[in-house]
Amino acid sequence: MIPPRNLDDENREDRLQGTETWCSCGHCTVMPTQRECLCCHEEAKIDRRRKKGSEQPTCITLKQGFQSVCLDPDVLEAAYYQFNQDYGDDITDDLINEQYRYIAYRQLVRWCWGYLGRHVRVVLPSCAVQRIRNEFPADGQYTEFLLPGED
Repeated sequence: MIPPRNLDDENREDRLQGTETWCSCGHCTVMPTQRECLCCHEEAKIDRRRKKGSEQPTCITLKQGFQSVCLDPDVLEAAYYQFNQDYGDDITDDLINEQYRYIAYRQLVRWCWGYLGRHVRVVLPSCAVQRIRNEFPADGQYTEFLLPGED
């Protein structure tokens, strides 16, 4: 398992107060927990993807590939069918926003980390989570990031 960032108490409080001290891309928002207050510049795998190629935007969400890999409904639908084939979940004809978000998060992980393995989770940057949530909003409340065993 990839361990979560370890922030000292002072830095944790700063992160929950605002993005000025930790967001370098200009697209992050304060999240419910300190571990979710992460910028795309702080996570090495995501920052490497952001800088890959000639296009090097200030935020991973501005990279052309993010739109195609994580936000395109046709790509997400195909990824959803692959997920269902691999893991045996029920396939529905019409994806709802919750399923789009789930698959979009998985797509971001696959795009930046490759394959992590079952029950291995990583914290995704606030900017990416917010962009996906804006594209596929929830009807109710969102679930915060949970490590295996916390859910």
